[in-house]
Amino acid sequence: MGYKQRRDVPPMEREINYLLADLCVIWGFCIPPDDEIEISKADFLDAESFGRAIVSAEGMDPDTDTKWVKEIANKFKERFGTDEIDKSTFVDRVRGVKESW
Repeated sequence: MGYKQRRDVPPMEREINYLLADLCVIWGFCIPPDDEIEISKADFLDAESFGRAIVSAEGMDPDTDTKWVKEIANKFKERFGTDEIDKSTFVDRVRGVKESW
């Protein structure tokens, strides 16, 4: 059974949530709900900051656990095809469209 989101979730938030779910299933980075909400509702994210936020939310030190920061940042880049995403310009890569919200 997969992870399904409500239809009223904005596109960038939806895709971040899917990435967070994948990180939980694949590597066990199942961060606390409050951190998950804060990260998924961001207006702007870059790969390294995302990796650092996930590692920190797991109770690890992003300054010493740099391997995980890099691995998570790479998953971010793989998912979004770029180092940065912005709510105002986000285009869903699967559908290839910019949804207006």
